Amino acid sequence: MNFRILFFDELKGFYKSKVMLILWFGMPFLTLLLHFINPNLEELPVSYLVALLISSIGGTLSAALLSTSIANEKSHHVFDLFLVRPVSRTSILLAKFIAVYLCLIIATGLSLIIGLIIDFYNLGTLSEFIIQSTFDSLSISLAGMAISCSIGMFFGILLSSVPVAAILSVYLGNQLSAVSILATIFIDVIDPTLFALIIGSSVSIIFIGISIFAFSKKQF
Repeated sequence: MNFRILFFDELKGFYKSKVMLILWFGMPFLTLLLHFINPNLEELPVSYLVALLISSIGGTLSAALLSTSIANEKSHHVFDLFLVRPVSRTSILLAKFIAVYLCLIIATGLSLIIGLIIDFYNLGTLSEFIIQSTFDSLSISLAGMAISCSIGMFFGILLSSVPVAAILSVYLGNQLSAVSILATIFIDVIDPTLFALIIGSSVSIIFIGISIFAFSKKQF
């Protein structure tokens, strides 16, 4: 069983889950509400609000989904079946992470595209300011969600209790993912896109690396 088969198997399971259906339909709908509630983009770009909410809600749900999925599979000895086949433990974890993250990218993209369409309808044009804000919010959202997903995977491997893994993933995932967002809002000199990408990738790589190491030492 190679990585490609593992990835598509995980993707099939995740994109049909209730959590992902909520994200794919709920986040675009939330974007619609935000634009109607606060249409004055020149004072406070709605894209930043969308980034905050998408990163928080999407990251929280995906972290809980990953942690509970891994912890539940451990408790039901699902990994025993994988590990008797010629497949690496690293491939198992990366397939899960990338599958969930790809679903989040789709949900985020849908939300921001809807936001741009509404901006164009309301203003008659898309200014450089709006386009740049949208690009920044996309980077910030993806960075925050990468952190949340990596933390969810970490606690899913570390803990055997599904509820405890979910609670810690949600709480700490939210706290750390907020770092890539809040600093760019309160400190003007920081480039939001660059900062979010650096923090998001660094923290995610660290937690993914620790998770892979811990998973490789687990006895099944």
